[in-house]
Parts: sequence; structure tokens; C-alpha cells
Amino acid sequence: MENPVKLIIVILQYNNSQDTVRCLESVKELGYPYPAFTVVVDNNSRPEHFNNVRLFIESQIGKVIRFKLDALSQNLGYAGGNNVGIRRALENGADYVLVLNNDTVVPKDLLSKLVSEAESDDDIGIVAPAIDEGKRITYGGRIKWLRPELNHLMSSQDVIDYLPGVCLLIKRSVIEKIGLLDENYFLYFEDADYCVRASRAGFILKLMPEVLVRHKVSASTEQLGAPLLLRYHFRNALYFNWRHAPAGYKILLPFWSFFIMMKQLVKIAFLPDKRKISKAILTSVLDFHLDNFGKIDD
Repeated sequence: MENPVKLIIVILQYNNSQDTVRCLESVKELGYPYPAFTVVVDNNSRPEHFNNVRLFIESQIGKVIRFKLDALSQNLGYAGGNNVGIRRALENGADYVLVLNNDTVVPKDLLSKLVSEAESDDDIGIVAPAIDEGKRITYGGRIKWLRPELNHLMSSQDVIDYLPGVCLLIKRSVIEKIGLLDENYFLYFEDADYCVRASRAGFILKLMPEVLVRHKVSASTEQLGAPLLLRYHFRNALYFNWRHAPAGYKILLPFWSFFIMMKQLVKIAFLPDKRKISKAILTSVLDFHLDNFGKIDD
């Protein structure tokens, strides 16, 4: 590549500083084209985790790979935190932004392969690798409407509807045309939402199955606990379907919402051991109908 593009990496951290440092160690080894810099956005982590990353970054001053740390005064979630980094990347003239989870380890040739693929076709807007989750490898995902979860694919031959937000190389032209991540989600479904918006704006989503990024699944979210995670899942699934589902499915959305509520009310009445989770799911439906989006106060 004679005229290397300007690429900036955005890594969002919320606690789990050991994972973040491990990720940054792998980023240090990335080959050509080197990123202009990597911005780590700290989503108001506990002091010990923030300081662990701060000390690591300070130890890298003067080296080839440059790290910058943005400390937020509150947890803005996946979308809000990454948007801070994306804005900084655009302000610094990035042609590409690589959104990367902090609980990943990347191969040395990640950038050269993803950028080469993106540069091969002007219509390609977002490029992503396959994700090695340890027990399985996933290859993008399919959307099943009126479901509380997205469906990651186990075969690279399947047609993809979205690319998981674990590692996304996004062209500047995509961000300029469709904007930033939707902060109403806070957690879950933001990646699918963004990919749907990009596809409908005419951009191609490109999966590179031969490139593998290792991912420690749910390292940052598991600490929230099952009831709260389910509350995000169901609320955001309703919001995602309301925004993007085909007309036939969208007509059924009120009935699906009613079915979810009735099912949880039955569980609350007759299954005491399920009450905590059922109440969280029931509340998620109310969150959606009352426009209670963004961060949920637990």
C-alpha cells in the first residue's frame, strides 16, 4: 500500500484492566499499516482498573505505537463510550476507525488484511474478522425478528446480516453518512443496529473468515448479573425490532410484547425461583413502552 490510510483504534474499557492490558500488548505487535494512535476510553472504571491501564500507557510513551487515554466521569455504555473514541478519531483525520473490544487479542496481520479488503471496493463499508471464542468460532450473525437475542453463525458460508461489535473496521464515509452508534441501547444490539443502518445506506458488510481475533466472551458484562442483562436484552430487542423489522413483523410487535408480559406474570405467580428474572424481563417491556432507554439504574 503506497499511500497508507490513517487508521485509529478505539478500545473501550470498563474495569477488567488485565484484559485491557493484554489487548494493548497485542496491539503493540500489529504490523503495517500501523495505527496513527490507539485511544482507550475508560468508562468510569474503578480506580484500581483505571490506574492499571494508565500506568501501562505511561510506560509506552516514546515508543512506535502511541496510546491515549480518555477518562469518562460516568459509564456511557458500549455505544456512548465508543462514540467518544470515534469522535476523537474523526477529529484527528482518521480514514478508518477500528472499534475493538478490550477483552480481545489480535493477530499481527489484522490491520493489513482488514484494510486491504476495505480498500479493494469503494462500496465496502465495514470489515470484520471471525471471532475465536475458545469453544467455538463465529462468523458474523443473522437477525431473527421478534427474538430477544441475535444469532451468531458457526459457518463462514452463511449469509450475514450483521458483524459483531467485537472488532469492526469502519470507513470514515460510513460514519459521515449514517452517524454514530445509537446510545439508546447502552448495551447489546448496537452492532446489529449499526450494520443494518450501514447496509440500508448502500454499504457492503464484509466478513474475513480467514482472519481470527480471540475474544474472552462477556468479560465486561457478566459482572452485571443475569436479571439486569436480560432486562437490557429484552428492552433492546423490542427497540431494535421497532426500528428495523420489516413491516409484517413490526405489526406483530405489540402482540409479542404482550406475550412476553403474560409469560412472565405466570412465572411470577407460579414459579417463585424464577421471580427475580421474570420481574426483570417484565420491567424491560415497561422500559420499552415508557421510552426508558440508555443506562438502566439497577
